Amino acid sequence: MNQALTTSLAERLADLGDVPCSRVRTDPPPGKASVDDLIRVQHSTGRLYELVDGTLVEKAMGWQESLLAGVLLQWLNNYLDNHEMGLATGADGLTRLFGDTVRGPDVAFVSWSRLPGGRIPTDPIPDLVPDFVIEVLSVNNTRGEMARKRREYFHAGVRLVW
Repeated sequence: MNQALTTSLAERLADLGDVPCSRVRTDPPPGKASVDDLIRVQHSTGRLYELVDGTLVEKAMGWQESLLAGVLLQWLNNYLDNHEMGLATGADGLTRLFGDTVRGPDVAFVSWSRLPGGRIPTDPIPDLVPDFVIEVLSVNNTRGEMARKRREYFHAGVRLVW
């Protein structure tokens, strides 16, 4: 659904993948948030958010999920230590996939060829698309949310999604 056509909170939540309203930030109002708002809110709250069609949605997290993501990131980095193919990031490595959609996969790999000028970006939220992403499922993730993330990742040009 296009956010411009969303007329109720229920429609907006359905469009986001039926995420619980407790994870949707209302300041700024859903559909009106920007990348600058995302940076400001994350800095002031210490919580991880993603920007989805102008709406700030808190990432579903848990201790065990973080542990698994950390192990996967470590394994990927161990591999990259011996195969200089690119860089790996964790959940706070946000990237703008397109428009007003910013995601922070739990683990992401970006090849050197996808990095602007082959350099590490200095922007807090760069415009780049990872080659490979891992989303560790949390009990607070919904099927609709994960389906939407997969569609967005592939639409943006991510080659592999776990």
